[in-house]
This record gives sequence, C-alpha cells and structure tokens, in this order.
Amino acid sequence: MSFEHSTPAVEPEQVSDAVQPGAADTEFQRLHDRLSLNSQLHLSWQQVPRGAHRSVRARAIDVSKFGVLVEAESPIPSGTIVCVQSSNFTMIGRASVRHCTPKGLSYKIGLYMPDRLTRSL
Repeated sequence: MSFEHSTPAVEPEQVSDAVQPGAADTEFQRLHDRLSLNSQLHLSWQQVPRGAHRSVRARAIDVSKFGVLVEAESPIPSGTIVCVQSSNFTMIGRASVRHCTPKGLSYKIGLYMPDRLTRSL
C-alpha cells in the first residue's frame, strides 16, 4: 500500500470528546479515540534529494487506529516516509509524516500508519 496518495476508509463511529487547547468555541473532534502512550521509538528515513540516511529518537505520546503522535528533538518534513522501530530496533512499520509542529525545544510529529497494529507499540 502506498502512503503518498492513500486516505483511510472512514466509517461512522463514536467521536471522542477531545477538545483542542486554545480552540475558540469549537469542539475539536477526532475520528478515532487516542490512547496515551509513553514509548521510546526510533524513526529513520532517506533525506530527499541527496539520499542521506537520517534517524532520530522519538517518544510516542498517543496512538489511534491509524496513527501515532510522537515528540522528537529534530523536525521531519511533512510527506516523508519513515521506518518506525521500537527502542530495541524491532521493526514496527512504515509511516507517512502528516505534520511536524514546533513545541518548545522539540517537535510534535503526526505519523499516519494505516497498516500498523496498536499492540506493536
């Protein structure tokens, strides 16, 4: 399955009650509930266009049916395909970076992983 142009099949289901901090009068609704997590991960990818191999340690913050929110000290460009490994370098799967937002001295990175099982984390 290609991550670049795919979108998950969306089925009606219960929406979580999560409210985005700072959202003005609108409730921020998500398609899938998030489960809090605190797991160390390794993310690696090929830098485009030079092809240099890059990697960064990250901490998984939460997980949902189709993705993971991680925190890392280095940014990863949106659209980058990364390999996700556990702290002992067991392969979990591949993910597409959907967003990378500065947060203090680190970055919050949203990873889309449609083929991943949450039990892997």
